[in-house]
Amino acid sequence: MEFIEIKDAKIYLDGETQTSKLGRPFRLSGIAKNIDIPSKWMGNIERWNWIYTFIYLDDQGGSFNVEIDYDNNFIKLEKK
Repeated sequence: MEFIEIKDAKIYLDGETQTSKLGRPFRLSGIAKNIDIPSKWMGNIERWNWIYTFIYLDDQGGSFNVEIDYDNNFIKLEKK
C-alpha cells in the first residue's frame, strides 16, 4: 500500500514530509498492528488492522493516528 485515502485526501506512506490541508508539515513516524482486534484469515494470509502514526514537524508539534482495516479501508483518525 502506497497511501491511505481519507475522503478526498491521500496520505503517503513513504516517510517523506507532506503538508496537511491546514498547511502543517507532517511525516510517517511508525506503524503498529492493532492487537485489540483479532487477526482475520483471508485465503492463506493472516490479515490485521494497522495503525499508522504521523508526527507534525512544526512548532505546534503533536501527532495523529490513522487506523486501516483488513481490506485497507479507512477506519478512524485520532489526533493526539
